[in-house]
Amino acid sequence: EISKSDAASSARLETAKQMGSLVSNDGIPFQTNCVDTVLTNPPFGTKHNAGIDVTFLRTACRLARKKVYSFHKSSTRDFLVKKVREWGCEAEVVAQMRFDIPNMYKFHKMKSVDVDVDLICVSVNQ
Repeated sequence: EISKSDAASSARLETAKQMGSLVSNDGIPFQTNCVDTVLTNPPFGTKHNAGIDVTFLRTACRLARKKVYSFHKSSTRDFLVKKVREWGCEAEVVAQMRFDIPNMYKFHKMKSVDVDVDLICVSVNQ
């Protein structure tokens, strides 16, 4: 007979298998599903760090039991929603805004730039 905790563990393992890339070693020393909600403001993943926003989001989804709230450039919305669905989760844009990004790095050429940004809510399916 399978206990409730064994059944829950089996369900989490099955979810992890379905999520595939979410269970990889991401260098974050926390167990999968260790918090209810993750809020993240990752680097946007342009120029010198392409794709880092997806790495942050993937790790946030691994850590969360329920929800992830994450800021991303609006121009990446369709790509990110598709990626999140590939992980077996659902994504919804819950707010749209503009971020003023000041000149902070050598590769920034303008004094500041307004960037269209989405706040994406990911429902982590377990």
